[in-house]
Amino acid sequence: MTPIHLCGFEARATLQKADRMALYHLYEDRHTNSVGVSQNERGLFALVELFLLTAILVGVVFTVYVDAVILGNGLSESSITENLHNLFILASSLAFIAGAVRFPEKRGYLAIVGTLFMGLFIRENDVWFDFIWQGFWQVPAAIALVIGSTVVWRNRETVTEPFFQHFDSRYFTFVYLGFLLLVVFSRLFGTSAIWEAVMQGAYTPGFKTVIQEGLELLGYTIVFYGSLMSLWNRFGDR
Repeated sequence: MTPIHLCGFEARATLQKADRMALYHLYEDRHTNSVGVSQNERGLFALVELFLLTAILVGVVFTVYVDAVILGNGLSESSITENLHNLFILASSLAFIAGAVRFPEKRGYLAIVGTLFMGLFIRENDVWFDFIWQGFWQVPAAIALVIGSTVVWRNRETVTEPFFQHFDSRYFTFVYLGFLLLVVFSRLFGTSAIWEAVMQGAYTPGFKTVIQEGLELLGYTIVFYGSLMSLWNRFGDR
């Protein structure tokens, strides 16, 4: 190989190396910029979510305060607190039902949760159904159960995988944490035996009601937030 050919070969190799380095740096710049934008968006979203969750906690306390102190309604069935119970669990049920309609590949699992929350909504309103006759709430609850069970059976192959997919998402945590707060913690922490021992002669049943209904409102609100965000998140797809 002559010196001229050798120089030409080295020049081409140098140019090819320079081209590769330029492409590498271009890729790195784009990748860094995209990551930076993503981190900024995630940071903004985290701040917004922190604000929303703080507002939820403050809102729960404020609602109970309005009912117990300003309105003095003893958190009755017509109180703001009770109405929010109904609104949030109904909205949570509808979020899962809407997901079952929109995402047929997840219909079985979403129908189970939607039916469960609809049953809770009906049970919460038993006092109004009793105006028809005592225990009438069981009729619409049975209808909801039959419809939900039929949908689940027809889509039973879409139960397990969608459940785990939703389980792996962050918003599932809000749903089941709120649910446990509602059906377990509020019941146990609101037990009259605890507060009778603490307050002794100063104990009144109204105190237990405020504690229990306030915790239930917190649970319903967290379930509602998790359900709404799960629908937005396509129950684990994003």
